[in-house]
Amino acid sequence: MCRAAGQYDVNDPRKPLHKCDVYRHPEAGNLLKQIMSKGASQPWQETLEEALGEGRLDGSALREYFAPLEEWLRLENLRTNEYVGWNYDGDYCKRSIETANLQVFGGYYNDANHQQQYLHFMKLLLSHLFISMVWNVILK
Repeated sequence: MCRAAGQYDVNDPRKPLHKCDVYRHPEAGNLLKQIMSKGASQPWQETLEEALGEGRLDGSALREYFAPLEEWLRLENLRTNEYVGWNYDGDYCKRSIETANLQVFGGYYNDANHQQQYLHFMKLLLSHLFISMVWNVILK
């Protein structure tokens, strides 16, 4: 929708995704109308393919959108010497770590399936944002 409204261009640093605003842009509204008009008449992958030329979702746009916040958080954590995560305290947690499918890395433990969980989270977040956006359009 941001591309359709001319407010986002991956190659133009003056048009970053996080500054996109599609409110009252007919091109964005027409794209949303095209997608929503299909209802449940066909699989959503086909609807996306027809409207966008791509039939799969991916979380990279959300990562790009939140990149300024992510960078600020990273720098703020470095500045304040904050550690984000869990400290590994030896064998006491070993059974819990193994039960939760976690792995120990350099004194800390992290999720072995982090990539799959991240992608699942991004899909849920994207779905929520899309539904919220559609709901706001319907109410206005």
